[in-house]
Amino acid sequence: MSRQKKRVLILGRSTSVLVDTVAMLRDRGYGANASNRFDQALDDYDLREVDLVLLGGMVPAETKEWLRGQIPTVNPQISLLQGLGGLPPLLVAQVEQFFRGTADGIEYDPGSRVLRLTLFEACPVTVEGVWAEIVPPEPIVRSMALVDAELAPGVHEIAVPDVVPLEGSFVTVRIDDRASALQIGETPAVVRRFAANQSLPAPTPVTTHLPWE
Repeated sequence: MSRQKKRVLILGRSTSVLVDTVAMLRDRGYGANASNRFDQALDDYDLREVDLVLLGGMVPAETKEWLRGQIPTVNPQISLLQGLGGLPPLLVAQVEQFFRGTADGIEYDPGSRVLRLTLFEACPVTVEGVWAEIVPPEPIVRSMALVDAELAPGVHEIAVPDVVPLEGSFVTVRIDDRASALQIGETPAVVRRFAANQSLPAPTPVTTHLPWE
């Protein structure tokens, strides 16, 4: 039986990030749910109904390894994707990239902080800078529109402004119906420590059970 919507289950830590990402994906026409109860995910959801599981960086390494082993035994057709960062606009772009295909003709020069897009025909383009202020236990997500226009064929250079930080930053690029998510700033040391030590306080539990369709 064919389904109208692709279904995405997000397993991550931050309550606000999970709730916001689910809302954004559902606004874009996906079936989406999320949980930070990693050990109970296989009981809380019927993974035979899921197309993609998106894993957050704060899922403990041993739990992530266990999930990667268990999930395919329930649904061999399911796909697993590692999230680049706990930022809803970034995670949404990753999901779109996975299902719709990568936007081509994108290069980033970290020295000049310039994004180059090569277009072979006129098409709508949106580019967004995305980053977070690290304020434990929940990140404060920031974003900035860099381009939102119909661009002509050719090479377009887009400067990343200074307000987008050098660390913990990303860009999302949508060219026509395809999307790409790129990390342009090094992961901050504080985030690496949190991920390695799992030293943050326990988040507010969340397990959504919204209808897939």
